[in-house]
Amino acid sequence: MKRISSPDNQVIKLARSLHHKKYRDQEQLFLVEGRRSVQEALASPKLVHMLFIQEDWAEEYADLQDIDCYILDAKMLKQISATETQQGMAAILRKPGWSLPALLQTERFLVLLDRVADPGNLGSMIRSCWALGVDGLLLTAGCVDPYSPKVVRSSMGGILHLPVFEGIAEGDLDLLQAQGYQFIATGFENAQNYYDIDMNGAKLLILGSEADGINPALKSRCSQVSKIPINPQVDSLNVAAACAIITAEAWRQRHGRPTHS
Repeated sequence: MKRISSPDNQVIKLARSLHHKKYRDQEQLFLVEGRRSVQEALASPKLVHMLFIQEDWAEEYADLQDIDCYILDAKMLKQISATETQQGMAAILRKPGWSLPALLQTERFLVLLDRVADPGNLGSMIRSCWALGVDGLLLTAGCVDPYSPKVVRSSMGGILHLPVFEGIAEGDLDLLQAQGYQFIATGFENAQNYYDIDMNGAKLLILGSEADGINPALKSRCSQVSKIPINPQVDSLNVAAACAIITAEAWRQRHGRPTHS
């Protein structure tokens, strides 16, 4: 392990640069913080580019091999932290190299998010989709960066396990439909209750931003619209809550008793 004590060290500068999307995209790297998240990352060591450990935990991780490890004091950890309080450990990770065509070789249940801009919502949905057996999460160009520090924290490790695909465009949608995927929108107009929709087979569930909903061009590709029955005095559900409710039903159908309409 190497010790770093200067904020001008190139490794520290790299870690700090990853607070910004430009450099995450340029380097194909992202930052995770906190002992729990770092330990989750260490279960996939090929993703770990660098590890930062506070001084009093260094001995516990002394036997790590093939990973560049750096010992930092609390002041140095605060230099690289994207949170108000440093959490004792951090790591720079490589972005996973997921392949959408490879994912589509068998029938999958996928979720597409259209212009979801809130990082807390996206992080929650990554975690829900991972927990509830979604095979992949697709993001249109208007979505927040899934590798931003707040999304990574909110995903609670989900970003390391769930295939996430950014910048989904018309060609990707054409590929999905050519592969036989049925698109299911979420909304209230001409909609069926979500538990009455068959979610087995090759399905793509689409959720839009709370402000704007689903892009009309995208919605025109959908053969069904799904709704969650709610108290009529309530305008709508948070998009992350809606995602969890519907994907839980998809999990039930795909791993338990199917729905018969």
